[in-house]
Order: sequence, then C-alpha cells, then structure tokens
Amino acid sequence: MPVRFFTDDHLREAGSLKWTGMSRPDGGPVIGAWVAEMDFATAPAVADAMKGAIDSGLLGYQPSWLAGAVAEATASFQEERFGWSLDPDHIRLVASVLPALRATIEHLTAPGSPVVVPTPAYMPFLTIPGELGHPVIEVPSRHGDDADGRGWALDLDGIRAGLEAGAGLVVVCNPWNPTGRVLTRAELAALDAVVADYDALVFADEIHSPLILDPATAFTSYARLSPEAASRAVTATAASKGWNIAGLPSAQVILPDGALRERWDERAAHLSHGATTIGAIGAIAAYRHGIDWLDEVCAIVAGNVAIVADALAGSPIDFTRPEGTYLTWWGFADAGLGGAPADELLSRAGVAANAGRALGAGYEQWARINLACSPDAAARIAEAALSIL
Repeated sequence: MPVRFFTDDHLREAGSLKWTGMSRPDGGPVIGAWVAEMDFATAPAVADAMKGAIDSGLLGYQPSWLAGAVAEATASFQEERFGWSLDPDHIRLVASVLPALRATIEHLTAPGSPVVVPTPAYMPFLTIPGELGHPVIEVPSRHGDDADGRGWALDLDGIRAGLEAGAGLVVVCNPWNPTGRVLTRAELAALDAVVADYDALVFADEIHSPLILDPATAFTSYARLSPEAASRAVTATAASKGWNIAGLPSAQVILPDGALRERWDERAAHLSHGATTIGAIGAIAAYRHGIDWLDEVCAIVAGNVAIVADALAGSPIDFTRPEGTYLTWWGFADAGLGGAPADELLSRAGVAANAGRALGAGYEQWARINLACSPDAAARIAEAALSIL
C-alpha cells in the first residue's frame, strides 16, 4: 500500500509544527526533525474513516459506544501484531499517554514519592513528576561497551538504588524514545525482578510499539511477562505515532490485573472524556485496517536508518541503529563542536532537532532526530550533521 509523502514546501505551507515551529537564527526555513510526527499522510483507511465520521456529523460529544469499540480494536491489534490475547474489558480509553502518566503518579503512588526515570528519556517524563510534587530520580543508562552489545541498556543497579530511596514508580519506554531500543523479554524480566522487591509500579509507555522496524524483532509488553508483572504495570499505548494522528488525542491504558484496574477506575476513569471522537475513530480504523500501510512505513523508516548509518559510518558521530520508533539518538561528544549539537544543527545546517540536555542530565552533547521523512530528507539530514563537524 503506497505511502503518500509530503514535500518540504507542502509541510511548511500546511503549517506543520514540525516544519514551522523552529527556524534558523536568520529566519530561514529548516528541515523539521524534532517533533514526533511523520512527514506522511496517514493511512487511507484511517483518513477515510475520519472523513466519513465528519461527513456523517459525528462531531459532538463522545458517544457511549466509542470506548468499547476502541477497546475491541486495541485488543484485536495486540493479538494480531504481538500475539497478546487481551480482554477488551481490561482496556481503558484516555486522551493520551501523558495524562495517563499524571493519573498514575497522582492516584496510584504515595504522595511525594520519587519517580525513577531511566535516561535518556522523553522530555515530559522528566518534568511532569516534579510538577506533581514527586522528585525525579534520573538513572543514566548503560551505553557502548557497557550495554552488552545492544547500544543502550537499562542500569538495573541504578533503578534499584532509586527504589531503595523510596521511589514508587519506574517509567519504562518501550520501544525506547529516543534510543530506538526494543527491550527484550529477558531485559524486561530482569527489570521486573528488581521492581518486585519493592512496593512500586511500572508505567510502561508503549506508544511506539506499532513501529517495530525489523519484522524479526519481537516486541513484548511488560504486563505480558506474568500475572505478577501485570499487577504492578500501567501500560499506555495509542495509534497516534504509528499512523501519524498525534494531533487527535485518543490513547489506551491496558490493565489486565483486576485489583489495579479497580484502583484505576476509582480514581482515573474521568480521563476517558479527554479522548476526541475523531481520534478514536481513526484509532479503530488504524488497528483494524491499517496494518499493511504500517508495514510500509516501518520499511521506509528502516530504509532511512540505513541511509543515515551508512553516511555516518567512520565519522565521530555516535549512532545506534534503532530497532523501533522513528526517533534516533545521535552523540557528538567526540565531534569537537563549539556548542550544543541541536543549536549547531539549527544555526549552521538548518536542521531542527531536540537538544540532548532536555532528555536527561549528562546528554548535553547529544541530539534527538526524527527519521519519519522521505529518503531524500534523511540523506540531507545526515549530510547536514556531517557538515557541522
């Protein structure tokens, strides 16, 4: 199923945040590579479903049948894509991952308890807990020779130290934004063995799970490890990243454990009201009819990764091929730059990227770069990065 690419000019004229939200110091245009959205039109089946809802006048308040329909579609997708058999009654509708994280912290953890966040991490994971009165314990992850040949790996000793310090929650992102790692079942089980020794929960952000770049790579949800793991796991997922509908809030929380689900329903059921009707219609269509398109997108992103990896080979830029998601993590510590990489990329090469310092302490010489773009744009991004060395 062909994927429709948009040109740079189209994306700017359409007003895409990714392509208009940042500009060079002289006001000139940039290649947008910072916001987690794609440069593609969504799947035709998704677009048709949403247009059909609009044409039918389904623009009012959320209808009572919608949450159940989303749950059914989510369970169907999880079974088809990952072999995880879920009861739709165990799935809850929410607006997006971040409100689900807020609710988990506010309602399911002890007041003021710290939150462990392995870094590098999606930026709001480092700011939301503090806004809610919960200190963040950043745990820098293992990298390079210390990561068992995987590029990046969780620091279980550091996570245990955070739990020893009283943390009530560990935030896990899988696939891992920004490193692109898909944590293996063994890695997740090792993490669960640590968490099991404490009265703590795991917030599993699996929003990028549709975007597994190599079909041979297995994806396992944390809550799928065992009933015991499920009893301490709040899993959040969505169609928003995989099918490029992030501006239409509709996400899902998966709670297979009855006791944890009851706690959620007592304290966080109101979150379902934040999901948009059109976004939910899009999610249903994505999960049921958008798989072939998704496979094509994964192949495109994997091709872009190969373009970049080949271009950067032999350079001082530290680049680990992602196994999942279109977000990538580039290290410039050995490049001898005069300033922060994202600043240099923007001012000197016209590429808008995320500053590494926003994704955790100690990552000032790193940048997050989005490769959900055309192959031509991926090549230009790699060329731009090399030009600032």
